[in-house]
Amino acid sequence: MPPLWLIGMMGAGKSTVARQAAELRGVEHIDIDQRIAARAGRSISQIFAEGEHVFRAMEAAEIGRVASMEDVVVSTGGGVVLDPGNVEAMRRTGAVVLLEASVEALVGRVSGRPRPLLDGHDPEQRLRELLEIRAPIYDAAAHFVVDAEQSPADVAVLVAGCDLYSVGEDTKVIIGPTLPRLLLPASGQRQQAVVVVQKGSAHVGRAVMARLESEVDAIAMVELPDREAAKTLDAMGELYAQLAELNVGRGDTVVGVGGGTVTDVAGFAAATWLRGIESVLVPTTMLGAVDAAIGGKTGINVMGKNLVGAFWHPTQVAISLGVLGALPRSLIREGAAEAIKAGFIADPRLVELYDKHGLDAPISEVVRRAVAVKTAVVADDFREAGRRVILNFGHTIGHAVEVERAMPHGHAVAVGMVAAAAISQRRHGFDSGRVVEPLEKLGLPTRVDDADLAVVRRLLSRDKKRTAEGLRMVLLRDIGDPVVEVVDSATIDHGLKAVGIS
Repeated sequence: MPPLWLIGMMGAGKSTVARQAAELRGVEHIDIDQRIAARAGRSISQIFAEGEHVFRAMEAAEIGRVASMEDVVVSTGGGVVLDPGNVEAMRRTGAVVLLEASVEALVGRVSGRPRPLLDGHDPEQRLRELLEIRAPIYDAAAHFVVDAEQSPADVAVLVAGCDLYSVGEDTKVIIGPTLPRLLLPASGQRQQAVVVVQKGSAHVGRAVMARLESEVDAIAMVELPDREAAKTLDAMGELYAQLAELNVGRGDTVVGVGGGTVTDVAGFAAATWLRGIESVLVPTTMLGAVDAAIGGKTGINVMGKNLVGAFWHPTQVAISLGVLGALPRSLIREGAAEAIKAGFIADPRLVELYDKHGLDAPISEVVRRAVAVKTAVVADDFREAGRRVILNFGHTIGHAVEVERAMPHGHAVAVGMVAAAAISQRRHGFDSGRVVEPLEKLGLPTRVDDADLAVVRRLLSRDKKRTAEGLRMVLLRDIGDPVVEVVDSATIDHGLKAVGIS
């Protein structure tokens, strides 16, 4: 996982919190000042005695070294943000979290401790002077701001949930306890942002609009029809008409706020309006957060699931764990299907989490791990020309079941994964119970006994993964060891029979 950076004034508790957050994540804690002192063979005070510029040069070199590391939580010195190169390195490689506390709280924490920048000064006055200079720099550097006047343990829990993943040069996926401080990437051409929502996500949409007031001059909201009715040609026509009425230009941004339906439609609108404008996505469901919003797949339904669409990568995806944690269990359950899918194909730890805790698996770790899988696979294969196909585990039969039974997407994918596991057992000796059992613990369906076989077969004949050789399916040789193979009709029938379709 990418590095997680903690910044803030001296006394904010960065080292203590970073140590506890690293323990929660099961990774290494790195303290920049300690590394500098160890490398130099003398204390920070001794280095400062040679001149602050000497220390800052050593600090910048150490930031550069740590920026290339993974699986670390990093506590930095209070002045690290004074070098724009440090800020760029931290923001480029991982999430940057500002621990913020009042001067009064800071004074109480630094009293009696050696602090080179406070020597010979009144601590409170000097802290106020430093904070006046640094506050706007901290604010600009941070992806998230956390109140550091809570207990270190509480702060560490919030910090441990923060992450930033890159998908090539196109997309940043930002995960945190709240929405990030800035939702839109910097742009000199943007004049307005259009927030696209459905009724169920309108409350988050309004919060997004409030956040955007400081980032863009004009903001509008467009509401889509409910559920899959939003993914029709008629609904797209209405959305295009509203974009035209708003005079949305090439420099403007479509902000999709909602579940997978909204992110699919908003992304497709951005991909096709004026031959392509920027999109930013704010998923409000587990399904959207761990799957639909990431990877640039956009689309609508025309006689089949997502048969009309485009690859169009959002510039930013903002995932709020607070929003996801407040979801009803039914939506967490549906999203769990896509999260555990990531585990089946690439991360056995995710499967273990769900097998042990069921639907009560820690949402922070689940989201971070599922997103890590999705972003890594997509970064290797933007347009599904190779390895990315493994993300379709469970989707071949799942999509057909979803359309035929009008089932929620996650439920249908669960059924599809059971079918694929049965075929995997037949071909590779994989124990299908290793898929069925954790899905049952999550309360997801593993059979659809009343599905119409003829309709399912017809839908499978239109599957996007069908080639001249036949239908490609993702199978498992083991947990974390997927393989893509062409399957014949008899093999498909075996998978369908395993889920009650015959």
